[in-house]
Amino acid sequence: MITIADHTLSRLVAQTKPHMAGKDEPEALQSITLDHDGTYLYAMATNRFTLAVSRTQVTGGNDEPWTAVVHRMQVPEVEAAIKLLDSKPIDLERTETQLVLSGESGSRIAVNLSQPDKEPMNWRNFVLPLLEMKTAAAEMSMTPKFFGAWKNLPGPVSMWCVGDMKPTLIVASDFIGMQMPVRTSESHDLTVRRELDAWLAARRDEPAQPAAA
Repeated sequence: MITIADHTLSRLVAQTKPHMAGKDEPEALQSITLDHDGTYLYAMATNRFTLAVSRTQVTGGNDEPWTAVVHRMQVPEVEAAIKLLDSKPIDLERTETQLVLSGESGSRIAVNLSQPDKEPMNWRNFVLPLLEMKTAAAEMSMTPKFFGAWKNLPGPVSMWCVGDMKPTLIVASDFIGMQMPVRTSESHDLTVRRELDAWLAARRDEPAQPAAA
């Protein structure tokens, strides 16, 4: 069993749920993965176009590291438990088939976990190598429909790109994410350049200096 501080499980779910794949996308991505490594509890979700990882420090307990995959169908049960328990520190226990949440009120809620055919995606393999790369002055094309998925992040949010056709990294307090690039054609690149050049027309000349007396 591990313990996390009050109001943190709600944050983990709120920041990752918008990135969970929908019912028409691969089954393996229709989930939030909770990942305890002995120091932090992480929540991760991805829909292949965005990826979000939120974390909170474990404040008690001595569990060995574990992973729990909460399927899209079980997320409402976790959210219901959060409404009941999240105002106080929450204990989480990973059993063979369930995630058990309990709190100071004495309430104990067990959520059945899905048994995925594949191992959960290891987000560390995708995110951590990018952190060692330098930022790049590269053009980045993204799909605006995913912008709203980041609305639950606390400000300020930092964003940068590490190279052409690389994901944009998005970082906030105890949060890291990626938004994948959109592949563009040569004609698109030319259109962007024309648009940028057209905006230069908005530039105003510096006012003339008054003549010396």
